[in-house]
Amino acid sequence: MCPGLCSPIFLFLVWGAHWGLITAESPVTAQFGGDVTLSCLFLSQPGMNIQRLTVTWQKERAGAEALVVHSHYYGKDQLGRQDEGYRNRTQLDPEALAQGNASLTLRGVRTQDEGVYRCHVTSELGTTSEMRQVTVMAPYSEPHLTIDPSFRLGHTLLTFSSGGGYPRASVAWRDGMGTNLTELSSTAESVDAWGLYTLRSELAVPAGQSTNLTVLLVTAPGRETPVQHITVVAGPGQRCSWDWLLVACLGAMFLSVMVATRILRLPSRGTCGRCSESCLTKTMDVEDPSPQS
Repeated sequence: MCPGLCSPIFLFLVWGAHWGLITAESPVTAQFGGDVTLSCLFLSQPGMNIQRLTVTWQKERAGAEALVVHSHYYGKDQLGRQDEGYRNRTQLDPEALAQGNASLTLRGVRTQDEGVYRCHVTSELGTTSEMRQVTVMAPYSEPHLTIDPSFRLGHTLLTFSSGGGYPRASVAWRDGMGTNLTELSSTAESVDAWGLYTLRSELAVPAGQSTNLTVLLVTAPGRETPVQHITVVAGPGQRCSWDWLLVACLGAMFLSVMVATRILRLPSRGTCGRCSESCLTKTMDVEDPSPQS
């Protein structure tokens, strides 16, 4: 008669879809500090008694009781058990409830809001339970790069910093050939009171040669976002440093030669002086015609 279509599994799926019993999970990306709406639809009909409608939004927690995000029953919001972190931040649309829409608006998104939310609706027409996965995103600030050519003899220090971002990220360095230089760098991170990350990464590169570098933010395995391209060359400051070093070395050598020459010449002048004095004395003794007493 209706092989396949009349099987128990097919009938269960049709019945479940009609009554809203199938759990669905749709990922939602929320911007930090903004507002986000988590959808939740249920079966309704004209003239449905809203007083018998119960709506509960909860946030799942691993190994702990779920947090109460928002509750609505007896025709009004019931927020006595609402978690403190969601106070004055949630809202249902009463007019939308009569049309089978129990979507929740969450204002002022925080990093702590990330997680799995469950919407549970019970009405005179049946029960619906849906899940929403919420991911919070906060863009990192405009990257700041400093170059210190006098960091160490023969090396230039590159310092990359960026902050105010979420989720947690790491910094990767690549050269122009795509070689990974991250292991040669040093990266530190800090977290503020809002759970936002600040990154600071340093890399020392040899001076005197042109180097093309790319700095990347890695927010997840395989998700690398290039944020800065750098070309390091032997700039005027580096040439000046080498010139001054050469001048200093030559000056030191010239001074050493002058001192050595003076030291060697001083004894000769002394001997010559004594010799001249002796010769003069002898000359005067020979030429003196005065009689000897």
